[in-house]
Order: sequence, then C-alpha cells, then structure tokens
Amino acid sequence: MRINTIRNICFTICILCILASLLLGVAMIWDWIKDSDFIHKSFMTLGVLFVASLLTLTVAKKLGVGGD
Repeated sequence: MRINTIRNICFTICILCILASLLLGVAMIWDWIKDSDFIHKSFMTLGVLFVASLLTLTVAKKLGVGGD
C-alpha cells in the first residue's frame, strides 16, 4: 500500500470521527439525546478509532511504507 493511500484513509477516518463527536456533543448539549452509557461508549469508540488511525499513519511513515 502506498503512503498516499494510507494517508488519505487515515485522514478520512480522523475527519469522520471528529464530525461524529461534534454531532454527538451538540446533540447532548441541546438535549436532543439523553446522557447514557451508549453515548459514553460511542465517544470512547470514536476516540479509539481516531487514535488508531493516527498511530497507523505514524508507523507507516516511520517504516517508510511504499513510495510517495
């Protein structure tokens, strides 16, 4: 896999996680959804996906996966 492909995939995952977290946060602030374990688990899952995509990109860059 080329580094550009990995970078695009990781960037897309990060942006989607940020947008989903933003929407969940705004929905909680305006009481469109009630605070529950499901919401907390959703935030944690989005955080794990975000960190995993950042780490994947970092490791791929360090190891020099594929050429630019």
